[in-house]
Amino acid sequence: KRPQPPRSARSPQPGSMSNVFKGEFKVTTQSLMGKADVKKLRSSLQAEFPELTKKALDGILGKEEVGVLKCSNGSTLYVPGDGPAAFFDDGFGGVYPTLTTLWRIPDMMPELVTHAPVSKFLLPKDRSAGADMMLPGVIVPPEGLGPLELGQKRCIRVEGNKMPIAVGKMLVSAADVKGSGMKGKGMEVKHVYHDSLWAYSGRKVPNDGFLADQVVASEGAPPAAAAAAAAADESDEEEAEEEEAEAEEE
Repeated sequence: KRPQPPRSARSPQPGSMSNVFKGEFKVTTQSLMGKADVKKLRSSLQAEFPELTKKALDGILGKEEVGVLKCSNGSTLYVPGDGPAAFFDDGFGGVYPTLTTLWRIPDMMPELVTHAPVSKFLLPKDRSAGADMMLPGVIVPPEGLGPLELGQKRCIRVEGNKMPIAVGKMLVSAADVKGSGMKGKGMEVKHVYHDSLWAYSGRKVPNDGFLADQVVASEGAPPAAAAAAAAADESDEEEAEEEEAEAEEE
């Protein structure tokens, strides 16, 4: 049975933030996914996140059992073996990568970039549950924000630090931004550094830019980078054998 977050690892009480992990949670039920469900999940993830290759997904979800943890806050965690949660369902049908996964593959989804001081408002601390991402705090690159759609899943990172600090969904479209400018809320934050899912996953940090009260620029590489690279270097022969075995099962 997976241990519950200790009291010291719990996040502040809920506030105005959208994050489903803004307060403490408990795992209410645990089960294992069947092979068909795992295959369906993998296909769905690869379709939604094109950068998530089969080899990369093997390194994240593994090739064995995937646990399904139903939580008291309405979310569902997808956990490979005894590792930390790799993905989560926010309770409304949206499946997102955890920060643990994003730190292994930081380019797997579109991003918003912000200034280091802004991160102080996004992170839960003391009596504050943190904030959603406001458009005035977004740094717009010369090439623009790319295709921007309402409900699009994106991550947030600080300028000068490649590792994401949060993940969520857009509250505006390109048309909205064009019509009203960079004003108001831009992204609904679902999971952020220092929330209860981060604590439940071991309270780890990807580089020295992740401080106690904010995230700043850093050139540091994530501890899992070597493991992710090793998984990506899996031989074509092993992959072919696996695909052949799957075909026989069908």
